[in-house]
Amino acid sequence: MSDPASRFGLLRYLSEHDVTALLPPVAEQIDLIEDALRSVARGTAHQPPKMPLDLGSDATFAHAMPAAIDRAQGRVAGAKWISGGGAAGIGGIVVVERAAAGGVRGIVAAAALTAARTAAVSGAALRAYPPMTATATAGGSSRGTIIGGGTQAVTHRAMLAALYPSMQVAFYSRRLGSELPLRDGDVVAPSADAAMRGADVIITAAAFGTAPREISSASIEPGATLLVIDYATSITGELVATLDARGPMLVVTDSAAQFDATRNAGKLGSWPAAALQLGGAPAERAAGTTTLINHLGIAACDIALADLLLDRAEAHSIGTLLAQ
Repeated sequence: MSDPASRFGLLRYLSEHDVTALLPPVAEQIDLIEDALRSVARGTAHQPPKMPLDLGSDATFAHAMPAAIDRAQGRVAGAKWISGGGAAGIGGIVVVERAAAGGVRGIVAAAALTAARTAAVSGAALRAYPPMTATATAGGSSRGTIIGGGTQAVTHRAMLAALYPSMQVAFYSRRLGSELPLRDGDVVAPSADAAMRGADVIITAAAFGTAPREISSASIEPGATLLVIDYATSITGELVATLDARGPMLVVTDSAAQFDATRNAGKLGSWPAAALQLGGAPAERAAGTTTLINHLGIAACDIALADLLLDRAEAHSIGTLLAQ
């Protein structure tokens, strides 16, 4: 269904406030992203690697991210422009087009969308690759870790609550405990190693451009699932090699082509190539297999989520109509 506004030459713009109001429950976000990842893995989505742009030595990052993906209403195409990072925060827009419906459909603010999409990809990854620690395989209560205290910590804590309602989480961050999304039973650890020790699920969401964390492999439980969303800031290539030498290990990503392009650009240090891609058939893993899921963010997931938000906005008359 096309937005009636498009018939009058209008575009619907969704602000950050609109996006936050329109996001569906976390479990539904994960369902949507699972479908998008399957489309990418099958090759039915057109998903080129993101294009980094050089904005000068003082800039943190800027990416142009195009993609096209099939949705229930037809083929959806578009692109995300995202920039910032570190103390500057992250912002941008997603442009969504339904070619069969007459062109550009809408523009969606990208900061809250990106935070939700990233956590939903992590949730899809945990559904496919749950932890294989001794505690997890014995059916015990899982423990989590979040390294970082920014927006991604907020959305990832909500994702963990949706998938593991009783999970207790240890945070390590430069922020005060009062600034962190703590829930009942959560703690603030004095170091990254202390936060990780004994955890079944580890999420690394440190700010880009900050100094690499000092982390010991001994702090990572054999069989833990690590969701690495900060490139190689927390989990360096050297640490990956140590984990690989210690016992069975698996590296998974959201797009092999993008992961390889990022490795070739030197942005992942000495990380090895990913063995598998999310959205494909999950690998059989032995108990104690440590799984590292380094997902860098792909536009097919952003555009699928932006298109859903525009559907919901149209149904509830939310957003600002702009003349083309």
